[in-house]
Amino acid sequence: MRTTLCLALLALLAFSGCSSRNVVEMNTQNTAALQVTGSYYVLPLEVEFKPPQAWEIEQAEWQAWVDTWKIDFREELRTECYKTLTFVDKAEPGEAAVVRCVIYEMDKGGFSGFGGNGFARAHITVVDQDGKTIYDAKLEGTGANSGFESTVVRGRMKFAVLNLARQIADVLENGE
Repeated sequence: MRTTLCLALLALLAFSGCSSRNVVEMNTQNTAALQVTGSYYVLPLEVEFKPPQAWEIEQAEWQAWVDTWKIDFREELRTECYKTLTFVDKAEPGEAAVVRCVIYEMDKGGFSGFGGNGFARAHITVVDQDGKTIYDAKLEGTGANSGFESTVVRGRMKFAVLNLARQIADVLENGE
């Protein structure tokens, strides 16, 4: 009996760690409004995070990474979300529901298996056509499924950004 209980708790712990959505902080979530919204304007990914000196990444190289992430983010969101997405540089109030993603914190992790995959934390907002915030949360994408790319920092961080896009696609489609 005791062994069965321990195994059940371990399985529950393992499954909870495999969640596809990592919410750091939830401020607003109007599930019904998100579910009925059929199309969105998506602003370009913003990266406010600056790597610390200890990372030893030149500014030009970092900017190249960010530029690539912007493309990867857009393409992953386009692939994963079945609603109509229009990617715009800016949106005027009242045109459509607008999605904004700002990465504010990152960790490059390390190639060490569990817990060493790094992450990207972002503030996500979705404002409907009437200017009302229907989603406002901080999410975390991890590089957990980066496969062979996990052996390099760039690969782990790329997958953290891709996983953010996948979570946002779920929010836009299901409201959750």
